[in-house]
Amino acid sequence: MDKGVPVSVWPEWQLIEKIGEGSFGKVYKAQRTERGRSFYSAIKLISIPGNKGELDSVRAEMNDEQSTREYFRNLVEDCIQEIYTMEHFCGNSHIVSFEDFKVVEYLDEIGWDIYIRMEYLTSFMDYCTGKELTEKEVIKLGCDLSMALIYCRKLNIIHRDVKPENIFVSRFGDFKLGDFGIAREQAHTMGNMSKKGTYSYMAPEIYKGEKYDSSIDIYSLGIVLYKLMNQNRLPFLSLDKQLITYRDKENALTRRMAGEKMPAPSKASAAFSHIILKACAYEPQKRYRTPEDMLQDLENLRIAPVNAAKEWEKSQWQLANHHDMERAQRGYVPEEPEAAAMDKTHVAEAPQVEKVIRKEEAKEQSSLQNGGKETQDSKASRNIRRESKSGAALRKKRQILEKTERKISPWTVSVAVVAMAACIIIGVYVKLIRDEEWKAQNTTRVMEVLEANDNSTAQIDDFSTAIQTIKEQANAIVEKLDKCKEVGKEGDRIRYYDSDDKLVKALIYPEASEDGVYEEYYYWDERLFFAYIWTGNKKELYYYDKRGKMIRWIDTDGVVHDKENDSTEYIKRGEKYWKNALEQLDE
Repeated sequence: MDKGVPVSVWPEWQLIEKIGEGSFGKVYKAQRTERGRSFYSAIKLISIPGNKGELDSVRAEMNDEQSTREYFRNLVEDCIQEIYTMEHFCGNSHIVSFEDFKVVEYLDEIGWDIYIRMEYLTSFMDYCTGKELTEKEVIKLGCDLSMALIYCRKLNIIHRDVKPENIFVSRFGDFKLGDFGIAREQAHTMGNMSKKGTYSYMAPEIYKGEKYDSSIDIYSLGIVLYKLMNQNRLPFLSLDKQLITYRDKENALTRRMAGEKMPAPSKASAAFSHIILKACAYEPQKRYRTPEDMLQDLENLRIAPVNAAKEWEKSQWQLANHHDMERAQRGYVPEEPEAAAMDKTHVAEAPQVEKVIRKEEAKEQSSLQNGGKETQDSKASRNIRRESKSGAALRKKRQILEKTERKISPWTVSVAVVAMAACIIIGVYVKLIRDEEWKAQNTTRVMEVLEANDNSTAQIDDFSTAIQTIKEQANAIVEKLDKCKEVGKEGDRIRYYDSDDKLVKALIYPEASEDGVYEEYYYWDERLFFAYIWTGNKKELYYYDKRGKMIRWIDTDGVVHDKENDSTEYIKRGEKYWKNALEQLDE
């Protein structure tokens, strides 16, 4: 235990160490032990006034002791506002969960201690220490926090301080929004345009003291994403300078608040840069108007690699078959070869050939005027004339005239047209069937992930939703473990059974683990769907479908591997932990 750590107001919880400190208080890691199992929470301690200097300063400005007390009591009410706000978010998977709170008032002097107990998470700052997030990870962060803002918006709450310091990471790799200390309901905010937040991530309208709405949180999130994809530098800060001075930061802030156009983040793709720059647009009306809109673009970008091959194949097929499809739809009858040849590159006719054609035209016209029958020679001449714009075709016709005339049967032409149309229709039909089969297979594969969850009524139609459902189910199991029957002992292994005597989780300690690591397995109807392998600060996550096939692996570096069935390592790891999980069912 760290020296100077205060005593907890909850007897069952022991404060172990300080894990954070800011302008709104200190945060401690707390531990509770029950039946040999350890549970952890984060306890935030806010002292009002913060120190004796603050108390003396307010006393000097107030007329009496009662006024001083009322001043600080109002601050206590503001802090309790955070608690009430957090209570709204209980159960949301992308917002830090609130557990309990207590307010302790000093009896002998002016002062209060406010304790807020929350779920224990890894701070985003610690999570990023020593590594650089990939674009895929940053996109996921954007998706998770967009979902948090969606929930805030439904409750008409504006966070007003979205920044890396207020982002946290769960053991399952989900990003969560926390610290609602200055959050306010939108209606109250519109009436009191207070300048709250952190300048580095603050929207221009707040900075300038203008009216604002929930889009300021979208702006702040955009700046967070910008920094993560710009070598950890805010807009207008040099990427070449190793040391950034206070003057550099002030200059960058001034340029941003003046509306200067931001350069694209240095390490973001063009598509991701577009999303980021739109989120932190200077003018509110040019930003994403809702977090739902931003989430949609992020999700589309997130799954783009999965659909890229399919979309490319589809586009190529459409390009190749565009004209045929168009003609088939119109009931198109192919042109005669003579007419088709005229669409090709024009070749100048030889003068002597033109003379022959004019002569033959005159003969043909004379014959028709006299009511005579069209001769074989006149027919051939007419065909030559139709192809006069193509030298190659013209020479071919001359060869035909020099030899015997070959007459194409109308029946032959009709059969050819019908055959061509049939081929086109069959090709379109086969393609449509293939697309439907692909869609059905994809949907079936995702549904199989959730098939074991009897309580799920959600219509799952994409892979990312299935993954999210797995995470939520794992969290639900953790929350209900205190109601489960335990079998085994800590230090070896413990199994948890629900009221139906079905295995829902198995925890294997290093002493019993083949690799000397902690192994956690989660089950739906005694069927593995999620494995959490960890030791120290390193962790690996494994996601399975009902057949035991791994669909996602997150390695110790946080890199996400999805359905890499061509990777030997991917397959080996998936089979290994599936086998380990099955062994828990047999023992």
